[in-house]
Amino acid sequence: MTLIVDSFAWIELLTAGRSGPKVRAVIESGEELLTPDIVLAEVARVFVRQGMSPERIAGHLRAVSDLSSVRPIEVGVALEVHRSDRDLRQHSRSRGLDSPSFADSLILAFARHFGAGVLTADPHFEGLDETSWIGG
Repeated sequence: MTLIVDSFAWIELLTAGRSGPKVRAVIESGEELLTPDIVLAEVARVFVRQGMSPERIAGHLRAVSDLSSVRPIEVGVALEVHRSDRDLRQHSRSRGLDSPSFADSLILAFARHFGAGVLTADPHFEGLDETSWIGG
């Protein structure tokens, strides 16, 4: 199965978070891993906010690129974003969550375009057919 690795999953792995071992197990399982390019920017943004050095951030981003195929937004993905955004907003609203980010909608569009799952513990994705849940 192909998996889209979201920002949450990468951050958990790279910072040895609570879900990090689950992410590591998936990475070591040999699944095909895709990372939307926007995820690199999201991960960097979080690490900058945490005060991580630019050199360490760059090392983490290289690790993401080494462990997965970083993919740009393709026309097919862009055409899927509207439907994914609508569905993710409805799903989040029905669960009493705040609105998902544009990046979340884009990640779901990647998953749908590539017929993949989303490796995540982001509550916006919990319960969706496309989700490969790593949360507790």
